[in-house]
Amino acid sequence: MAALSVAASPVLAQEAGAFAAQAYTTPLADVCPNPFVIQKDWLAQAEHGALYQMIGGGGTMESGRYTGPLGSTGIDLVILEGGGGMGLGDGETAYSALYMGNSKAGLRPHMGYQELDNAFIFSARFPVVGVAAPLNIAPQGLFWDRGTYPEGFHSIDDIVAFGESGAGMIYVSTIQRTFGLYLAQSGVSRDVFVEGYRGDGENFVTNNGTWLNQGFVTSEPYSFSTGNNWGRPIDAVTVGELGYPNYSGMLSVATDRMDELAPCLEGLVPIIQQAVVDYMDDPTEVLETIHEFTQAGHATSWWRLSMEQLEFGWTTLRERQIMGNGSNETVADFDPERVAVMFDIVQPWLDERALDDLDPQSVITNRFIDPSIGLE
Repeated sequence: MAALSVAASPVLAQEAGAFAAQAYTTPLADVCPNPFVIQKDWLAQAEHGALYQMIGGGGTMESGRYTGPLGSTGIDLVILEGGGGMGLGDGETAYSALYMGNSKAGLRPHMGYQELDNAFIFSARFPVVGVAAPLNIAPQGLFWDRGTYPEGFHSIDDIVAFGESGAGMIYVSTIQRTFGLYLAQSGVSRDVFVEGYRGDGENFVTNNGTWLNQGFVTSEPYSFSTGNNWGRPIDAVTVGELGYPNYSGMLSVATDRMDELAPCLEGLVPIIQQAVVDYMDDPTEVLETIHEFTQAGHATSWWRLSMEQLEFGWTTLRERQIMGNGSNETVADFDPERVAVMFDIVQPWLDERALDDLDPQSVITNRFIDPSIGLE
């Protein structure tokens, strides 16, 4: 694991939250709801760092939420945990909560995480508009044992060849939609898929690393290389590298609230962009905050991240440019050509949950993006 290059962090020399107070000063009290509520898609982890960056340390930690002043903007920020049955009620998602509310928190978020493919799929049922994409590359993908497959898998052709080889199976959540369906429709034999992945690696371990396993490049390479009943090096490929250039973790608002929230988003979205840059420059305060939050059981009782795992996640975000600029020098914006490519992939799957005449560009906007803010 690459070491963090922030050993002499200037942030930690300040009072908790002081950096955010100095860095994020755009007045928002007259244009934004207070508090402003953001619904995450999962439990606190390195991928969510830009949100915590806007508060910094010193916020209020409660079960399922982290709250504090959004810098010196004049409003508070509430960050809600995600995950069905944990941060959210059973059957609820970050995007359904934008319409139905988060039943556990008793709040209707103003902004929530969404994936681009699901924004197309649910464009009639839960229509949203993505306003910022802190994750330039979706961290989801497939992982494998490096000793068993030293050459690895780096393209869809590699996965097709694996399916034809008879060497093992591919364990995914489903092949009925999204990434799994893309693999099956790209020539990977349906016979090699085992469905039912829920964040586990049991099949990977019991089959002695001969299987490929769905997972996140930001977490599983660390957790399985250091434990998880495995303790041997593994590697991983992202869905984008396999030809499925999804945006995941795109911060979205309900379409019917766009006019209401637009004055707020004019000031807030550039702050989110700058928070991405600041988090990538120095994650120390944020990672320590997430570490404390999870170790205290505020995410959920079984989600307790070590500093080493958080540091691995952040390092992977940086080295693989998962949290980075896109095809230009701007951070957190959307590439319309990439959106069009994803729509071409997803369009044949659309059903009654989607709009009949969906314009793929209508589910994202760069309207609020400041093109001058980017990572060096």
